[in-house]
Amino acid sequence: MPALPGDPSDHMNALLKVLLPFARDSVGDHGGFFPFGASLAPDGQLEAAAAYEADEGDDEPTPDDVLATIRDGLRERAGRDELIATGVCSGVTIEEGEFPLGIRVELEHRDGEPITCVVPYRIDGDGYGWGAPFSFPGEHRIWDGAVPST
Repeated sequence: MPALPGDPSDHMNALLKVLLPFARDSVGDHGGFFPFGASLAPDGQLEAAAAYEADEGDDEPTPDDVLATIRDGLRERAGRDELIATGVCSGVTIEEGEFPLGIRVELEHRDGEPITCVVPYRIDGDGYGWGAPFSFPGEHRIWDGAVPST
């Protein structure tokens, strides 16, 4: 199978372009969202990550339960070499500034360094106000952190 064109940042940006608009729409339409994710296969196929599925009678899952389930599923698939990049999106509270809430997107690539992107927002009388996005080095949560040499 030929290699997917682009580099790790291209692959993670492709996931960001899918995850972020969906999260923003969910905030605007529903006031928030439960964590969700997406993955990129070596052939370029984008796929939604499995979400938490509760059994009948179970208590409603917490966002942390959902995050753990999504990450476990992605980690399992990555271990079988079915994925080259993953993205997990969740809501966060921001401690400082005029935008107390945020959309966090954790991006990871099997051949690159992870990055976390945050889009701050606030709820105001006119709906939602959006702050300037920012990013910082992320954590390895899907792959073990050993980036293969090229």
